[in-house]
Amino acid sequence: MRSLRWLLGAATVAVTLGLTACSGGGAPLTASSAAPGGATAASSTGGGDRLLNVYNGGSGQFTLNLNPLAQGTPILTGARGMIYETLMFFNQAKADDVQPVLATGYKVGDDGESITFTLREGVKWSDGKPFTAEDVAFNFRYRRDHEELNTGGAKIEDAEVLSPTQVKISFAEKIYMQVWQIAGKTYMLPKHIWEKIDDPVKRTNDKPIGTGPFLMGDFVPESYTMLKNPNYWDAGKPKIAGVRFWTFNNNESASQALLAGKLDWAGIWMPDPDKQYAAKDPEHNHYNNDSFQYITNLVPNLTKAPMNELAVRQAVNAAIDREQLIKLAFAGLGTPTTLLELPQPVFRDYVSPKYVSAKLEHDPAKAMQILTAAGYTKDGEGYFAKNGKRLTITCHVVSGWSDFISAMQVIRQQLKEVGIEFKSKAVSFSAYTDIGQKGDFQMFIGNAWGGPHPYFFYDNILHSNGFPPKKQNMARYENKAVDDALDTIKVTPPEQQDTVKQALFTIQDHLVADIPYIPLQQPAGLTNYRTQYFTGFPTEDSPYAATASGSDPDVGIVAKTVEPVK
Repeated sequence: MRSLRWLLGAATVAVTLGLTACSGGGAPLTASSAAPGGATAASSTGGGDRLLNVYNGGSGQFTLNLNPLAQGTPILTGARGMIYETLMFFNQAKADDVQPVLATGYKVGDDGESITFTLREGVKWSDGKPFTAEDVAFNFRYRRDHEELNTGGAKIEDAEVLSPTQVKISFAEKIYMQVWQIAGKTYMLPKHIWEKIDDPVKRTNDKPIGTGPFLMGDFVPESYTMLKNPNYWDAGKPKIAGVRFWTFNNNESASQALLAGKLDWAGIWMPDPDKQYAAKDPEHNHYNNDSFQYITNLVPNLTKAPMNELAVRQAVNAAIDREQLIKLAFAGLGTPTTLLELPQPVFRDYVSPKYVSAKLEHDPAKAMQILTAAGYTKDGEGYFAKNGKRLTITCHVVSGWSDFISAMQVIRQQLKEVGIEFKSKAVSFSAYTDIGQKGDFQMFIGNAWGGPHPYFFYDNILHSNGFPPKKQNMARYENKAVDDALDTIKVTPPEQQDTVKQALFTIQDHLVADIPYIPLQQPAGLTNYRTQYFTGFPTEDSPYAATASGSDPDVGIVAKTVEPVK
């Protein structure tokens, strides 16, 4: 899905499927009666056997990986949220909305170094065994004992079972800013299975046992299903028989399937969704066009020439005309952003007074002045060079991502006008993931993502302990002052907001000075859904979860909430 690109650590797999492989819009896709995983999936509900048909974007083939602990390799969409659940759900579509899942509540200790969960009773794993406090304690000890699993970074000391419904997790540091990862991004695994596994990251987990609303169904490299868990703890849910995930070569073929009624829920970007989609079937075709909490960036690799040179990053930043870029490549749907890497207006209150009115100015003359001052001179073809080597930048992009590919073409021309040679290299999604993880690139285009507070955004992409696969510091940025500011925020109690803001302002000063990322836009997040067969999707009036068809764990919340049209 367009808005989720660059979530390489938690990326959804993209796969290739010809349009003819989709079931026709008039014939229902039905659920199989059997599913792997030690349980029998429901084959029908009150709404019949039709499956919810979903497309979350991308290219390449599906790989059967359902391990929620996987790092650096894609896992199937739905593993997190539909099969495996967290203790709480933090709704990023609505401010300050935290919902109970496997826990009914939590309390942070007075010293900030512990959190106690009250657990839901009557929950069972999909193999019929009870979900217990021992399972919860095991999950945190497991992450403590396998350091590579503790991607949230909280230093777990111990997990203590206080009663059958209460578990206390203790930490070696204050965890005020990490409750979201602890309660909302730690997926619960059954102790009776995973305590026997010594190499958890490498396991593909093709027969998953979870507490979630769905079970794994059939799988082929072109599509797969997740089917209703008939013994799910949330009575009456899910209301649908199951979900089938599809894929396509590119946006165009996916759009054809959507318009033909073969998809019920998708993340497909299109330049004029009113005309191209909604108007085709006003009764059933709908979309959400939210300004997502992402920033589209050119991501320079600060460990490789020429992007390790500040003057080059400054020149590229000054040479790009964002207004023209958004108009030509993104159909005018994106919004301008700044070097602060903070989505607006959601984080407006966290912007330093210095930068409240900041804009990214298009200044070709300044770009050329910067390079000249850095010792570059133009060669006979009008391109800058130094020490006999032309200033050339190669940027990776995923094949089939038409808007990003269009952006490459616009940027190539804009940089050529100031004397920078810019080349794009289209690769498969799996190759794109691989180069991001390994750092084998000069530059790539993608979206930076954070969480429900600026701390998560900055910690994810800036902290020096966040190189992939642990976090998403794809630029390989290292700055002790930024690390110190982030570490300060992490241990500051919520009531000391002035301290938090001053630390954020320090980070913003370094972002402006260092340009570790080159922002292009704050993208619009387009999610398409059809109500011919299913209703109950999140809307602007009912934002109970993120609408994005590839967002986790939101995909599970949405899939268990939608219901068939009767």
